[in-house]
Amino acid sequence: MKRIVYILSALVSLFACDNGKIYRIEGRLSNLDNAALYAVCESPEGNTIDTLACDEKGAFALSHEQDDNLRCITFYYNDREQWFTVYPEAGKTVQVRGDAKYPALIQVKGGQINNRLSEFKRKAESILKEQAHISGNREGIPLPNGEDVLQRANINLELRSIARDFISGNPKEEASAILIDEYFTHPDEMELAEDFLDLLSPELNDYYIVKNLRAQIAKAKNAMVGVKAPDFSITNIYGQTVTPDSFLNKYYILAFTALWCDMCQTEVMMLDELSAQYPKDSLEILLVSLDDELAGVRDMLRQDSIQWNLVTDSAGQAINLFEKYNVSSLPKCFLMDKNGIIKLRTANGVELRQTIDGILK
Repeated sequence: MKRIVYILSALVSLFACDNGKIYRIEGRLSNLDNAALYAVCESPEGNTIDTLACDEKGAFALSHEQDDNLRCITFYYNDREQWFTVYPEAGKTVQVRGDAKYPALIQVKGGQINNRLSEFKRKAESILKEQAHISGNREGIPLPNGEDVLQRANINLELRSIARDFISGNPKEEASAILIDEYFTHPDEMELAEDFLDLLSPELNDYYIVKNLRAQIAKAKNAMVGVKAPDFSITNIYGQTVTPDSFLNKYYILAFTALWCDMCQTEVMMLDELSAQYPKDSLEILLVSLDDELAGVRDMLRQDSIQWNLVTDSAGQAINLFEKYNVSSLPKCFLMDKNGIIKLRTANGVELRQTIDGILK
């Protein structure tokens, strides 16, 4: 009898041990356009993808033995256009509930990180609903007088305010690092992300998101206002080599653009006016275009009276400069002084014009 009890105890212990290594995610989403879910599991070694199918009620389940290197699982749906993220823990079951049309409102509960992020969502629920309402305008009808732009800006400010309070009040939580990554990593204000990271407990220094943010900040500092502009050596469309030394003793603009970007057009960014007003011995402009088809670029040049100093991405040059200058959106202009120091980083042609007029007039 004792032998049987011993064996049963051993089996129970073994089962409990194995079960402690398993994570399970159970969910139900309403208003799915189709049943397919793609679970992208992120780890330092790379990402793996599981394909799931929801039933007619939008229910799904996923379970695996926990990999110690697993960071998170992002579920993509509706033809991979929308997503939500889960942070699994070994031995924990995560419950996912919500309306698929509004990913920011999907509740993910189970495990420390998920529970903390759900707490943030509850505090920000009314603002997130307003944001979801604007984003969910499927007809794409803009509000009068640009009210939608103003609303989005105000919503972002309110969300950042709630995130700021959460981070300040929870310096030991991984969820705080995730919120910094989500709300305070605009390339033009990475110093703000650094300020928030400094609020976090040293216990989080080895957390992968904190490490990634530190790396992003270090990269951003290489192209911030007040520092020496990153070095480069590129070839323009006329076969001439261009480096920062090409602009010695003069101000110059490094303008990141693309033909397909309406806001990037030289007249919108006021580059045409600046080129016409200021001689090249005081101000030069270097256009860096993401376009890799020279035919379209040459068509543009033929229609323009200005002979632009232009670099395209036909040899991967533009991408390299985008990386060096930490550019993640278009348009973007950098103004450098006579010593190659970055004086301005902007996406606004009016601001660019006013700054240069203030210096050179």
